[in-house]
Amino acid sequence: MLKLLHSSAATGALALALSAGAAHADTDIRHVLLISIDGMHSLDFINCAAGPVPSCPNLAALKRTAIDYLDASASKPSDSFPGLMAIVSGGSPRTVGAFYDVAYDRVLAPPTITTGNGVAGGACVPGQPNGTTTEYEEGISFDQSKLDGGGDAGIASINPLRLPRDPYHNCAPVYPWNFVRTNTIFGVIHQAGGYTSWFDKHPAHS
Repeated sequence: MLKLLHSSAATGALALALSAGAAHADTDIRHVLLISIDGMHSLDFINCAAGPVPSCPNLAALKRTAIDYLDASASKPSDSFPGLMAIVSGGSPRTVGAFYDVAYDRVLAPPTITTGNGVAGGACVPGQPNGTTTEYEEGISFDQSKLDGGGDAGIASINPLRLPRDPYHNCAPVYPWNFVRTNTIFGVIHQAGGYTSWFDKHPAHS
């Protein structure tokens, strides 16, 4: 069974998450496909899937056998980072800790070196709050001019020297998936022994 999930939250990129774990005992759902399209509202989806010749035929085909949930509400604030976090965690920006791609954290320390988008590098004082601007977008890649971030793939494309650091964990770099304060659908699937994959425009969005 395939379920198509969509929300009115603008989520920043075409995102695809595919789980291929074992089916739960009380359901026949074995795979979940999440497609997130930047700026697409519920009405946009309804309009593009309507009519005898829909303008988005592939999405329209999925809709015919999917659950169409129309009572969703966008995150507040609503933008790429908090919107996507709301979809994959069910949390608000406050509980997830993600208000925008670039924000301020009272505890974390600055990255070791300045990021590609200008978040200044600085010192990390272990064992106490530091405070820094955080960035989880293309500026943490080794080479933000390249779609793959200039590395091999995924985590290898993220430059750890450009990540904020955790003073309570020996000033270790805080990767995007460790910055989020709540569980996500990916972590839940992994804990159940399943697999996930993710396709996006920046390594930081992992």
